[in-house]
Amino acid sequence: MLHTTIIQPRFSETDKLGHISNTVLPVWMAESRSSFCRSALEITQPWVVANISIDFVKEIFHGDNVVITTSVHRIGSKSISFYQEIFQNNTLCALGKTTVVCIDEHNKSCSVPEECKDKLSGYLKYQDEIA
Repeated sequence: MLHTTIIQPRFSETDKLGHISNTVLPVWMAESRSSFCRSALEITQPWVVANISIDFVKEIFHGDNVVITTSVHRIGSKSISFYQEIFQNNTLCALGKTTVVCIDEHNKSCSVPEECKDKLSGYLKYQDEIA
């Protein structure tokens, strides 16, 4: 299952060549993950980003909406990896993967709560990726 977020690129996010700046995609990915977890699944567990990677496939331009699909790549004991695809005009423009680590009230890593695992498991891209 996938969660979908629609982003409207702003002119201020373009570089001098008219492309959306590569620094913008991590922001859009975070917005999509937040929408997915907080709004769609009502997960409020705090976490911090441990790793983010983006493969840029095609340029993204101002003027047409961008669609970001978010799924869960892996659920570990203390971390969750999200997989995201970024499209414009039905064309794949970028692939992203972000790993987040759950933290407690003292900002120390902690186990992913079972409630979060249960909610996220329906969005696993590959069903055997639960630690």
